[in-house]
Amino acid sequence: MRRALLLAALLGFGPLPATAAPAASPPAPKEELQAELSTREISIQSNFTGIEILIYGSIDFSQTKAPDPGTYDVITVIRAPSQPLVARRKVRVAGIWINGPGEVYSAVPGFYAALSTRPFRAITSDETLKQLGIGIANLDFGRPVGDESQEAQYRSAVIRLKQRQKLFLEDDDGVSFVGRSLFRATVALPVNVPIGRYTADVYLFRDGELIGKNLSTLEVNKAGFERTIYVLAFAHPFVYGLLAVLVAVLTGLAGWFTFRRE
Repeated sequence: MRRALLLAALLGFGPLPATAAPAASPPAPKEELQAELSTREISIQSNFTGIEILIYGSIDFSQTKAPDPGTYDVITVIRAPSQPLVARRKVRVAGIWINGPGEVYSAVPGFYAALSTRPFRAITSDETLKQLGIGIANLDFGRPVGDESQEAQYRSAVIRLKQRQKLFLEDDDGVSFVGRSLFRATVALPVNVPIGRYTADVYLFRDGELIGKNLSTLEVNKAGFERTIYVLAFAHPFVYGLLAVLVAVLTGLAGWFTFRRE
């Protein structure tokens, strides 16, 4: 045997190679979520009548083989800064309706919109929705200060009021896929939209599991003369009050001089 091996080595032949095992295919790369807003800054002037913003994005390394939806779900949440809010019940006293007892909420979003490819509960569990604050029902308004026994009624009243003002929105068909990896959604900001820095969270789900998240910001500010009035009213209320009284007096004098009888 040793002579055979030595002879094979001298003649340039090595031992017969063992059968190589097939190479394992590399794992598929993890999906990556990319998202962006059509604008990052909105200026509110006297002619502002509302605006519609576009949220668009893509799923890099998408594992969907066909453009038909079903593998992935996307939820988009647009939220304005939170602010304190007092919800009061109207009571009738001596034939006059006045503000009665109520609840004080410390952190109510000035604007909230949640859009998705299909109903939220069909995408993921209630626990995940509550943890992420997805859906109006899962919003945290802060700890109520008041009659907690009727907190649910006051909370429902706040939500109805915000929805009537078009400041709370839900649309479980608001996100649509274009092809197998591109998606888009539009959100309408009403004329009474509050100013501040908004957040736009985009969540990517697969089989009920959160596999990606993207965060963007949007600045909504007043511009021009409206900004001057706003800053004066909130930063220097005393000066603003004096100017308001002065303008009222001058307007009254101008009217008197214009319509006085000789």
